[in-house]
Formats: sequence, C-alpha cells, structure tokens
Amino acid sequence: MALTHDELVQFLDTELGVDTADISRETELFSSGIIDSFALVTLITFIEKQCSFRVSPVEVNLDNMDSIDRILTYVDRKQNGSN
Repeated sequence: MALTHDELVQFLDTELGVDTADISRETELFSSGIIDSFALVTLITFIEKQCSFRVSPVEVNLDNMDSIDRILTYVDRKQNGSN
C-alpha cells in the first residue's frame, strides 16, 4: 500500500505531536530537531506497517528520512523495487 502525503502529515501531527502547520514538504524533520531519535523509531514502525515492507537499518539516514518529500521518495523507491 502506498503512503500518501496527507497520511504522513496526519501521523506526524496525531502520533508524534508535531505542529505540522509550518512544515513544508522539504522541512528538515530530523536534523532540525523536529523529530528526535525516539520519534524516528515510531515513524519507521508506521512506515513498515503502512507500506508492508521492512526498513533496513542502513536505509535510516537523512537522505531517506529527513523530510516529508524524502520519506515519500524512499517509500516509492522501495515499493517499486529499486534501492
């Protein structure tokens, strides 16, 4: 199942308590401190459940997880079979 922008933003808001009003698709989530390492684990679990694939520890990096756009691009790549 695909992960949509709206689903991801809703998760950030309701489950992680992130004020999403001022967050754009490119806002740095992890490196700016909006999401900490504990919230990142919760986010990864959500992605795995929502998208029915396992996130490898080596894929948990800023290139894949530091913004809404990066997360959605990562999910799309994984679901289309390219790493």
